[in-house]
Amino acid sequence: MSSNEHRKFYRADFKTHGYILMEDGEQIPFVLQNISLKGILVNLEDERLKKGDAYNLRIKLMSSDIEIDTTSVLVHEDDGEKGFFFREIDLDSMIHLRRLLELNTPNEGEIEKELSFLKDYS
Repeated sequence: MSSNEHRKFYRADFKTHGYILMEDGEQIPFVLQNISLKGILVNLEDERLKKGDAYNLRIKLMSSDIEIDTTSVLVHEDDGEKGFFFREIDLDSMIHLRRLLELNTPNEGEIEKELSFLKDYS
């Protein structure tokens, strides 16, 4: 059984870059590994980040000037990988995220189903 079969939300393998904007203005770069409606997994080795803390993340979509901005909580750390849960996302970023997932999800309608679940859940 794949890891996606265990999840409520489909994770699309999607390679791009982004950064964490620290309170002092420093930008800590990361490489995005996968993304879902609820969070991301990135390659990032930085010991300053603490599990349970919230960070402002910016995901840059290659070949465009589109960016996805979120406030995300670090929920997982393992061997250079960090998982973040989207705590807040603005409307424009959510629209871009939805479209990105629709274009990278093999099962047509999956993202609509997940969005419906989110709406019913909140």
